[in-house]
Formats: sequence, C-alpha cells, structure tokens
Amino acid sequence: MITHTAPARVGLLGNPSDGYGGRTIALTVPAFEASVTLEPRDSGIEIVPGADDHNSWSSAADLVDRVDRFGYGTGVQLLAATVRTFVDVCRSIDHPVADRFTLRYDTTIPRQVGLAGSSALVVSALRCLSEHVGLEIPMDVLPSIALRVETEQLGITAGLQDRVVQTYGGLVSMDFGELSTDARYGVSHGEYESLDPAGLPSLFLATRRSAAEPSGNYHADLRARFDRGDAVVRDTMRSLAGVAAEGRAALRWGASDQFANLIGENMRLRLRLGPVPDSQRALVDLADDLDAPATFTGSGGAVVGAFDDDDHLGALTTAFAGLDADVIAIWPQPA
Repeated sequence: MITHTAPARVGLLGNPSDGYGGRTIALTVPAFEASVTLEPRDSGIEIVPGADDHNSWSSAADLVDRVDRFGYGTGVQLLAATVRTFVDVCRSIDHPVADRFTLRYDTTIPRQVGLAGSSALVVSALRCLSEHVGLEIPMDVLPSIALRVETEQLGITAGLQDRVVQTYGGLVSMDFGELSTDARYGVSHGEYESLDPAGLPSLFLATRRSAAEPSGNYHADLRARFDRGDAVVRDTMRSLAGVAAEGRAALRWGASDQFANLIGENMRLRLRLGPVPDSQRALVDLADDLDAPATFTGSGGAVVGAFDDDDHLGALTTAFAGLDADVIAIWPQPA
C-alpha cells in the first residue's frame, strides 16, 4: 500500500502570470491536504469515489447549485485522467505501465475556492503511480506532467504554479520566462527555487465556501483574451511578473512590510483583468477596510493577506465571520 499527500497552496505574488511566461511566488498550506492511496490488487484497476463525490441530489435546485459552484468534475474523473496521462508517459519512455491497483482518495481542501485541490490530488496520484512502477520522475518535470492531466485530458485551462509549489512544498519562487525542455519526457518547465519563508509577514487565509466556482471558467476567458492580443491582459501579466520579482528581492532583504504591500498591489493588478463575482470581491474589500493587504489565493472564494498581530487577526476573524468566511493564520505556521 502506497500513500502520498499534497497540501493546499496560496498564490502570494504574480498569480496568474504563470501561464503567460511570468513569475510567481506561492506557499503551501499544510492545514489542508489531499491524499491518495494505491493498493495492489489481483487484476484490473479500480478508483473508489471519495466522500465528497455526489451521485445523488435532494432536488433539481440542489443539483444546479452544486454544478454551478463545483462544476461537473469528480475525483474519480480526475484520477482516471491521471492514470491515462501516466500510461502515456510510461509508454513514451518504454517503462512498464501501471496496472492492477485500487486508488482511494480523500481531501480536506475546500473545493473550488482557489486552493488548488484538484492539482493536489493529481500530484499525489502521480507520486503513488510512480512509486508503484519504480519510476523516478524529476521534481521539475512532475508538475508539467500533472498539468497535462487537466489541460490535455480534461480540457481545463490552467498553469504550472499550483503543481510546482505542491511538488516542492513550502515557499517557492517560479520563473516561466524561459522554459526548458526535458528531452526524456518531452515536457517544458520553468526555473524553480525554494525560498526561506522567514522574511514573510504574518499571513492569514480567509475562505468563503459559498463563493466557490470552477476556476476553469475564469482562466478560459483570460486565455482567449490574451491570445487575441488584448493589451490590458498582456500589460497586466508583465506587471504581475514584476511584482513577483520585487517580492523575491523583499524576501532576500527581510523587508516583510514591503512584501505585504506587494500582496495588495498584486490584487489591484488582478482587478484590471476583469470583473469578479461580488461574493469574492467582498473578501478583498473587507480585508482592505481593516488595513490588511490581501489578494486572491487563486481563482475563487479565498484570499490570503498580511496581518500585524493577534489583535489584528482577531478583528479580521470577527469581521470575516460576518461574511460566513473562516479565517486561520498560515504563517508563521502553527506548531
């Protein structure tokens, strides 16, 4: 029996420029994680549905609400797409193909709020499958294979950031300006560097589950506009990459206040990319009202922001409760 886990993540700076030759800085959040277990069996392949996969609804209204918030995808479909991609990888390098196993999965990552729950399952499953057949995939290559699962098999528009930080763990700086190609696996990857998080400001995470929505909707529109040459989108992506570069310098010099200000600047730039739902915008506005620079963790109903001290965190917790949003401190990480 093989089990691997991957944590949630928050995009701090540069997001979503990772899919557009930009730069990002992201941090994993161990408070939430997805796990996949592979157990050998005598014959065949089985994927056991997780507890959050629904195949019945209380009413038509319930079905509509769940589909609108979470999309049509299930964990079973995600892991089936992962196995399909992994088989292609094994065949392309003439390595024995994974066979005869059961996959089970579980996750505590809130769905479709921008904490990268889907990619956490994919990364965990790829690690299980790799160990099962004795294949060592380089760390800088694994995220690119994980991305293929969603872009090629499921037709979801996404970038590398989530898969990179969930593969490396901790605080990671990513540069996608000049991609390198791995000759053996035939995939491209950026330059990735693990950073010392000591220079980060104190960070909180606010999650509003009622504001969930499939991130692919947002990213598909953004990609279409970028490909059409939309000047606002292209200029903003360059500016977001610049914010990430500034943030890396701020970490190097221990300028946590400057890093906090850059989080707020990242959000201001993101809002140039187009309107966001009121249920999500309310999270940013509330943090701003309480002098806590914040930005979306990804695309959905969660924000990450900087706070001053315990009193400030308490005020944020109380205020966000009014929006039915949960707040936890994510850095420094609780013992």
